Amino acid sequence: MEIEIVLHQMVQLFIMMALGYLLYKVRLMDEAFNKKLTKLLLNCTLPAMIMASVFEQSSERNMMVVLEVFAVSIAIYIFLPVISFIIVKLMRFPKEQQGLYMFMLTYSNVGFMGFPIISSMYGSTGIFYAAITNVVFNLTIFTLGVIQMNYGTKHEGGRLIDFKQLLTPGVSMSVLAIIVYLINIQMPADIVNVCTSVGNITTPLAMLLIGATLASMDIKSIFNDWHVYPFAIVRQIILPVFMWIILKLIIKDELISGVMCILMLLPIANMAVLFATLYGKDEKLAAKTIFITTVMSMFTVPVIIYLFSN
Repeated sequence: MEIEIVLHQMVQLFIMMALGYLLYKVRLMDEAFNKKLTKLLLNCTLPAMIMASVFEQSSERNMMVVLEVFAVSIAIYIFLPVISFIIVKLMRFPKEQQGLYMFMLTYSNVGFMGFPIISSMYGSTGIFYAAITNVVFNLTIFTLGVIQMNYGTKHEGGRLIDFKQLLTPGVSMSVLAIIVYLINIQMPADIVNVCTSVGNITTPLAMLLIGATLASMDIKSIFNDWHVYPFAIVRQIILPVFMWIILKLIIKDELISGVMCILMLLPIANMAVLFATLYGKDEKLAAKTIFITTVMSMFTVPVIIYLFSN
């Protein structure tokens, strides 16, 4: 039954993506609208989702578990950028695309797909662990992720990145979310409900945006980039299986290891398209790679869960 629920989640996300494709074709979405939608997601709905994930779990306070999940999450997001750099160099992607590929190897669809799948398999406790991981995810994606995305790009003064770019709503809200949880600040119900409602529209809007980005491309170009297929195999099969084995060996708590393993199986984060658009990278490459890995995940996620859970 759990595998069936996971499969249904994948199908629903795919349908949302298809709807975005249709909306672009009938001209209810266009490139100008997509750019504004990107800013709306990054600066409003995603920060709201971050805060909502903490508000919803504020009643469960086992600080030792919290520290363990934080430590594991931090270790994962230190390790993944290192291994992504090695993989990208070994696979010899075009230099101008290497940063984007590193980003796509590192960041899975934790917030947009992870929560519903974790909820179906592990319930509220699993959601709590995923929420902690999501805070680390967002804190690193707006720091390490920006550095990855701009790999090879020179900024003013020869710097790899302008660190003013790190002062974003995503980083600010991630830090605030940690403070709110640690201090156990009780927010008014109206604020909690608004954050939850606004945050909940992030997933469908992001999938519509990906579908609309795909619609702006020649349909043949989605499938004719040969770099994408070996990358997708590494991204959706080889890397998550390797991470699953490592995490199961290192983490003794089965629930924590289970949540972390599931998060590693997910396809590329929708944020790849948002960041590629924001930083002037190849958003079409990001969109079609997300599309292909999402389709693959409809098969790889249930199969790998089944094989490793039996």
